[in-house]
Amino acid sequence: MSEKKGNSYSAKIFLVTVLAAMFVFLLGAYVVLDDGTSPAPKPENGTSVTTAAPGASVTTASPEGTTAGVQQPTETQKPDNQTTQPSESQQSTSKPSTQSPGGPVVPTVITVSDSNWQMTLLNINYKLPEDYVVQRAVAVEGVNSVELDYRVAPYYKAMYDAAKAEGIYLTPYSGYRRYTTQERNYNNLVNKYVNQGKSRSDAQVLAAQAIMPPGCSEHNMGVAMDICGTDTSFENTKAFAWLNEHAADYGFILRYAKDKRDITGVMYEPWHWRYVGEENAKAIKASGKCLEEYLGQA
Repeated sequence: MSEKKGNSYSAKIFLVTVLAAMFVFLLGAYVVLDDGTSPAPKPENGTSVTTAAPGASVTTASPEGTTAGVQQPTETQKPDNQTTQPSESQQSTSKPSTQSPGGPVVPTVITVSDSNWQMTLLNINYKLPEDYVVQRAVAVEGVNSVELDYRVAPYYKAMYDAAKAEGIYLTPYSGYRRYTTQERNYNNLVNKYVNQGKSRSDAQVLAAQAIMPPGCSEHNMGVAMDICGTDTSFENTKAFAWLNEHAADYGFILRYAKDKRDITGVMYEPWHWRYVGEENAKAIKASGKCLEEYLGQA
């Protein structure tokens, strides 16, 4: 009986040894197959993988709404569904656009109406074409050489003479301003803010509250006059009081009123008077509105 048990025990030892040897053999074969020769795993989440030779870039197509390792299009490689900004001739005057949230506005280039030119709205949203030509005339001959649009100059001269007859002098200080002059003044103020630590975008927004960007200023069109200087103390003078009383009779309005800054976007300028025509000026004055409000552009 003990002999049979010994033979059975030996047979079991032999069987275990054989199975162990087979396991080791199969394991070694699997390792060889997986050593750089096994197929690439199937990607998850709907992505596809492109293999490349050593040193080449690998591009992956990522799940919807994401990008991974995808080269972004350059400025000249816009995707088909990218919207491009319209050219100046295609722009609508009804909806100006901004460069970025909180950044400077990109003004819309307008076409000046020959029949209603005196009511042209110029501000941070709307600008003249760079090639706009102003036919000019000296506002008050014999005083200085400050000019206005030739259609506006006679009305300013009449207003000047009327005030002078009462002992008040509405000395022309700044009328028509060249595009290049406006550009230089605006850029100088932008650079001043940049030098104070502002970002260029913030500096442009701040500068436009005091000096309009080139083409956006009424001075570029020759329809506005800065009278007796550019100091807010002008509001305390007899000249300012006279203008408040009589300027509309000659077609002029106070363009940037103290209580309209949120609408005009421009600081209070008691010296800046804009020609809109006598009938329009009286209607605007009576309404208590600024030009943007009166034209429905507030």
